[in-house]
Amino acid sequence: MLHKIVFMVLFVQTVKNVVFSTTTSESKTCLDLIKAGGNIACEITGEGNYEGMSISNCWISCRNGSNRFLLPHRSCERILEPDYWATYQMINHKLPPYGFEDCDETQKKRLQDWVDEWQIYKAKAQTTLCKG
Repeated sequence: MLHKIVFMVLFVQTVKNVVFSTTTSESKTCLDLIKAGGNIACEITGEGNYEGMSISNCWISCRNGSNRFLLPHRSCERILEPDYWATYQMINHKLPPYGFEDCDETQKKRLQDWVDEWQIYKAKAQTTLCKG
């Protein structure tokens, strides 16, 4: 049992300092992608622009409408499995960050692909709705 505790303390400290260290600019990158995709989704549905996101429901909402648009898978999930939360919290005094807060390369790609899909939807909507 002592080996497990020592391992977890060392593991989480390493993870915190090397792998999962987050910076404001990294988090901002993912938040900017969420806002960009949200603006497109809201615009093509005629609901204004991006208003905000719900972490608990993992969706974005628009200023002038009632539709909700889901964010990509794992954006609103914590980066560690629940089994490791207690150790992480003991060392860092907070829960592990959400995927969009950690904003690693996988998450950036996932969100960029989501934005790209919304851009394709927008182009298709313009083509379909603007036929003369």
